[in-house]
Amino acid sequence: MRFDLELLDFVECDKEFNKIAVSGSDKDLTWNEFKNEVENFKTKLLEFNLPKGHPVVIYGHKEASFIVSAVACMSLGFPYIPVDTIYPQERLNKIVNVVNSAVVINTIEDKIDFNIEKVSTEYFYEDPIIYIIFTSGSTGEPKGVQITRDSILDFAKWLEKDFNFNSNNIFMNQAPFSFDLSVYELMGFLLFGGTIVLNSREIIETHLEYIERLKKYSCNTWVSTPSFITRFLLSSEFTTQNLENLTTFLFCGEVLTSMTAKRILNNFPNSKVLNTYGPTEATVATTIVDITPEIIEKYSKNLPVGFVKENTTINLLDIDSENIGEMEIVGDNVSIGYFKNEELNKQKFESKYEKRSFRTGDFGYFEDGMLFFANRKDELIKLHGFRIELGEIDKEFTSNKAVIESITIPLKRGSEVMKLITFIITKDEIEINELKEEISKTLPYYMIPSDIIKLDKFPYNNNHKIDKNELINIYKKL
Repeated sequence: MRFDLELLDFVECDKEFNKIAVSGSDKDLTWNEFKNEVENFKTKLLEFNLPKGHPVVIYGHKEASFIVSAVACMSLGFPYIPVDTIYPQERLNKIVNVVNSAVVINTIEDKIDFNIEKVSTEYFYEDPIIYIIFTSGSTGEPKGVQITRDSILDFAKWLEKDFNFNSNNIFMNQAPFSFDLSVYELMGFLLFGGTIVLNSREIIETHLEYIERLKKYSCNTWVSTPSFITRFLLSSEFTTQNLENLTTFLFCGEVLTSMTAKRILNNFPNSKVLNTYGPTEATVATTIVDITPEIIEKYSKNLPVGFVKENTTINLLDIDSENIGEMEIVGDNVSIGYFKNEELNKQKFESKYEKRSFRTGDFGYFEDGMLFFANRKDELIKLHGFRIELGEIDKEFTSNKAVIESITIPLKRGSEVMKLITFIITKDEIEINELKEEISKTLPYYMIPSDIIKLDKFPYNNNHKIDKNELINIYKKL
């Protein structure tokens, strides 16, 4: 059994109805049970008489019902908006107000909140929206990336052709559903009739429990950011002798180093290490490469992010003397744009091609037919796989009346962001711990800086811009 996105319904493609479809943090569901729960939940949603294209917010963590809710929404033509509990209540409220949703599904408390005043809201197009994922915004506001059915179908074809996903895949899920890396596992199991194993934050933080779940469900497909796996590679339990079914490692969201790739292949010598690249705005990823020992040896300083997927083009804009340029993605996998943000859409999605295009703000270059990631254009960074635009953090700090100015800087080791540091100037005395507690009510935990430093003034360079390098020097001297 699998879910057909074109039919928006389940298809009985085999007799494995009793195979596990979803292993949630709370319970397991066979494909037959999963289908029945989706149908029952669709009946509940239909009671609200929502129009096609009405956005539905799903708030929860790694419960089986989170996926049940998402699939019910897809089946009924309601764009679903995943909001994980890593976000505080204020963030949830902001998103609900932005999309004007009448329905908020809470999978933690197993309830549905309904606001009849918003029931007429609809965002329906010829190519219907499947989901809207809100990412950190450079203006201090989250941006809603709208992904349509045609983009997901294009993604599905790619998963089948270049990843060889099928009904035998058992995906180990780490990323929250509000992070688009999870779409690999979600669509991978759903469209091919496989299995997805969800893991709560508590299990993720306990390495041995995580490894035990890998073993218990015979997981064969690992999906995560590169930094996430590094904590496991030192464990004597994390080897092919202990996890003989684990044969595919899929990475996206951060730079994969040659050292990490070497360690994986040392622990799992017969496995595939797939490196991919792509922003949320282009449906998860756009390139793929199998990182073999030969590739590691040849490109040890900077591993490739891979070959561009079929029917998609990556152009390099404003190429410099080193043949590095800003990456522009053109293809059916590109989003229709940010939710209700026409000004930014004109900057990022304005296309002169037959297909949609997106200016990534990432810089890269081609070598031997493969794409290599160079750096970011703006202040958007990745920390533990989460995409963060630093302006959003600073906006929250300056919302405190005592804070005059704020600037947040990523502290790096090589190309990897290790932690965030925020420098502030205040007009009144302020307790740092109280300030950190205050912003934790409006920002998710991964955006809370590790250190907050009070300064009398910021250093400036010759161009009258804040000297970030000097700020880092100040921090190191403390």
